[in-house]
Amino acid sequence: MRINHPTERISPALTEPVAAGFISFLGGPVGRFAAVGRQPWWTPVRVLVSVALVFLSFGFLAKARCLGGGRAADGTVVLDWSGNRQYVAACYNDITPLFAGRGLDEGGFPYAYSWVEGDLTRYLEYPVLAGMFQWLMGALARLSYPLIEATPLLIPAASWYFALTALAMSAMWVLTIRLVAALAGNRVWDTVLVAASPLLIVHAFTNWDIPSVMFVVGALYAVSRGRPVLAGVLIGLGTAFKLWPLFLLGAYLVLAVRDRRPGPFLRMLGAAAGSWLAVNLPVMALYPEAWNEFLRLNSERGAEWTTVYAVIARNLFLPALPNAVLNTLSFALFAAACLAIGVLGLCASRRPRVAELVFLIVLAFLLFNKVWSPQYSLWLVVPAVLALPRWRLLLGWMTVDMLVWPMLMWHMLGAENNGIPSELLDTVLIARFVLLVVMATLVVRQILGRGTDRVRAAHQGQDPLSLAASTGHRR
Repeated sequence: MRINHPTERISPALTEPVAAGFISFLGGPVGRFAAVGRQPWWTPVRVLVSVALVFLSFGFLAKARCLGGGRAADGTVVLDWSGNRQYVAACYNDITPLFAGRGLDEGGFPYAYSWVEGDLTRYLEYPVLAGMFQWLMGALARLSYPLIEATPLLIPAASWYFALTALAMSAMWVLTIRLVAALAGNRVWDTVLVAASPLLIVHAFTNWDIPSVMFVVGALYAVSRGRPVLAGVLIGLGTAFKLWPLFLLGAYLVLAVRDRRPGPFLRMLGAAAGSWLAVNLPVMALYPEAWNEFLRLNSERGAEWTTVYAVIARNLFLPALPNAVLNTLSFALFAAACLAIGVLGLCASRRPRVAELVFLIVLAFLLFNKVWSPQYSLWLVVPAVLALPRWRLLLGWMTVDMLVWPMLMWHMLGAENNGIPSELLDTVLIARFVLLVVMATLVVRQILGRGTDRVRAAHQGQDPLSLAASTGHRR
């Protein structure tokens, strides 16, 4: 099997109607005598990276209205979020306000910082590696901010911290695009859907989600190159940044049981546990209450505004479920979905592809979890593109999902500030839900062999992400 070989590439001009018009504008599809694979400069990867940089710049501009500042009475430059700017301009992000809100502007170790909220002592609520990344960016911002103060520009320290964080995460996203292009194999141009995702515009810099996507893609790439230990290390580090990279282990467990090859999976599992513990144990030992803040907050918070539970409660006028009931219900539904995905993966006549299982597991978590912060949708982009490269459907879903953000911001303005009613927000959320269910149905049909699998068709029936494909094992 030749993966990502120039002569085997699938041209979107011939397979994707949504791309045909744009490609015709550029000059038309590739001809018989085209020098495919011999371009001196504009290789697919360089084109994809350029597209990603353009959309990252759109993402930065989408948050720019929340970066402006003004002078306080003491002459210092402070953020200006007057007039509910963060909602009206839909530019809200967690990065800017948490610079001061979590003590990152003061120096010191982030998990040693605390503040009192009511009768509760609060700590940084992010997993350890995410907190360390924020701390590093904060240190760089404090070190370099005197250079910014020396200019006539009114740039608050928090905005400079945001800019440095966005720059670092942009570099991570470029690396991610490079790896996705390799994973896409002979369908390398499917990576356009990642590089030019509408979700990147609204959520590239809403929170710190890009690094976790990078770890997941890095782990997928490592497995495809026959390096399960490295993949495990990356999964462990990703889980120390955000919880969801842990779900990769579920997909590889199903395939390990199906293939009766537990060795690579066990090495991956051990490496994941080791790297996670190496990052977490020092903070766990020295700052146990701060380390537990992430778990405490997630167990005590209620249903987030855009979850299925909140939509049902708003439209059926139901009271909010008690946290204990909500926690049990969401976990039970997710566990049942994972069990169903496992049975599907083990009983299907054809070996499921890695991306198919990862997509279904991550989607199940988002659908049934009590928290679906809008930026979590970024987690689905790469698995969806690698599992189901149907351009019109994926662009339709990502566009609708992108609209959730401004609708939520305008709803959060409140009726007293002319915010939109919940019915408009719920309309977009229901449309997103329907599209995701359609996507999941198509993936299940692929696994069962009842639908066309474009990825297999482009790779002689094999899975380009599978360890089996890289080691010559076939099943």
